[in-house]
Amino acid sequence: MVLMKYPKEWDELNMYPDELFEIQVSNYKPGHEEGSEHDRNGAFHWWLRRNPSKEQLIKLAKLTHLDPDQLMANDVKNYIKNATNYDNEVGEIL
Repeated sequence: MVLMKYPKEWDELNMYPDELFEIQVSNYKPGHEEGSEHDRNGAFHWWLRRNPSKEQLIKLAKLTHLDPDQLMANDVKNYIKNATNYDNEVGEIL
């Protein structure tokens, strides 16, 4: 996770499960860390494709604020706003 510049909160919030790790590590090639925002973006979208619960959306919203690439994180916020379980509480965190 450090190599790909994931904030430690991904692990602390239990938002980087083994299944996601296995997918990302199987696609890793040396040098990918130079574009690590693509892997983090992929992690956000991995969750968003799974119809995350409101609690998970809250965690994703928090993680957008911690991402080192705020341009990418701001784009992810638009997808969170379109999620099925999005509500005002999630919006306040965004």
